[in-house]
Amino acid sequence: MGYKGAAMDRVSLLWRLRRRARRGALCMAFFCISMALLYALCAENSVPVTDAIFGVRARTRAQPRTHSVVKVLRGGAKPMNIDPQKLPGVVPGDPHHPIPVLSSPNRTQDAAAPPSKKRSRERETSGFLSHLLPRPFTRALETLFGGRRKGELSGRGADTELFGPKGLLGKVWDDQMSSKMLGTRLKKVVMNYQAMNKYGVDVSVPSSLSNRPKLTGPELLCQLKDKVEVVTLTSDLQPFSSLPWASQLPSKQLTSDLGPFRTCAVVSSAGSLHNSGLGKEIDSHDAVLRFNTAPTSGYEKDVGSKTTIRLINSQVMASDEHRFLSSSLYSTGVLVAWDPAPFSANLTQWYNKTDYPIFTQYQRYRKLHPLQPFYILHPHFEWQIWQRIQDNMAEPIQKNPPSSGFQGTVLMMSLCEAVHVYEFLPSRRKTELCHYYQRFFDAACTLGAYHPLLYEKNLVKRMNRGSERDIYTHGRVTLPGMSALNCTHGGGASSSTD
Repeated sequence: MGYKGAAMDRVSLLWRLRRRARRGALCMAFFCISMALLYALCAENSVPVTDAIFGVRARTRAQPRTHSVVKVLRGGAKPMNIDPQKLPGVVPGDPHHPIPVLSSPNRTQDAAAPPSKKRSRERETSGFLSHLLPRPFTRALETLFGGRRKGELSGRGADTELFGPKGLLGKVWDDQMSSKMLGTRLKKVVMNYQAMNKYGVDVSVPSSLSNRPKLTGPELLCQLKDKVEVVTLTSDLQPFSSLPWASQLPSKQLTSDLGPFRTCAVVSSAGSLHNSGLGKEIDSHDAVLRFNTAPTSGYEKDVGSKTTIRLINSQVMASDEHRFLSSSLYSTGVLVAWDPAPFSANLTQWYNKTDYPIFTQYQRYRKLHPLQPFYILHPHFEWQIWQRIQDNMAEPIQKNPPSSGFQGTVLMMSLCEAVHVYEFLPSRRKTELCHYYQRFFDAACTLGAYHPLLYEKNLVKRMNRGSERDIYTHGRVTLPGMSALNCTHGGGASSSTD
């Protein structure tokens, strides 16, 4: 009897264990499904899952996380102590003869898929469930099972109407674009930024902006030349002149050390550069400016291989993800960095409260690359540009600094006789793909969210000296350099590039 009782107890114990295992598996499956749906819903609106859980305001991929520094490398790898000077393709720069070509391997995430495949995936997701479930859940299912990526629009949202064959953008960018034309998601993000006013922008914006006389392209160019000055930090400026590392700053302004160049290319990082075939044309310029982490290796056919200047923001410098101190992407040519500063701050106030640790990273980089030309833009430069944008728009713009793209364009206009800007205004290849080197879709990358990008494009379109066909076929805008402008005749501009 004792043997049978023990056997019964063992059977009963196994049965209870199996029952608990089944319950655990069901709970785990329910949890996984719930988290998957939450992730999909957040991805549809470009909101991180943690933000949805903890109630953070709507954010797009185009919006930086202020006052945060990425500490964990992608893939969980620990930072390695590598001498950047020994990496492949790293050549110390020379202040008088900067190396213009990036020859190092600069691969990034997976290449973008052709638009035709994206459209086919979108068609596959429409079906019976789309008529039964509420729209947010159907779009979430599309994200989960239809191959959709975080931030990618479904083809039925208001934002998509800007990009279709009958979209508001038409063949080329309309310089009357307004925030009223944005979809609900982007409108919400823009309104959040207007309310936040993180940088303390204090300007009196007239209530009758729409009645303000609209300046012509030549008048805008002369206003830009008169009101905006490209200034970089030098070793004799306070508070830097009294700091131990002052000698690491250049002794002269960037505009004194570089140029003048005859023709220059400003190459955006836009997804519409994918399959553009513009590489040879871009490399034919005397100088080429690129932005942030945009690579050339593997993309030479579309974006070229020459890089004379790379404009980077302080977030890229501070993020371990971008390996600023060790990647050979940044180690050739001329570096120019910028950091958002409070609207009315002087240099001392900005130095004591930067958005990201730009000066710490600058010192570290200069120790590793003492010969490479490296400049930091004066914060007044970005706000002078912002003021020009606001003064020429019919509605209030985001109270955040202009994009690197527009700052880089104005920078090159001060160094070159003629500037060609590629895919800042989208061509016939216009797409929701954010960057040519990453597979990520979001209309905010074209229309703006954090930056007043939509209004910047309006201004560039009005100043363009090239044809609309150039924009449509090549995404190419032609702008005269500041030195080529003649603004002595009634405020208008004439130039040798006309």
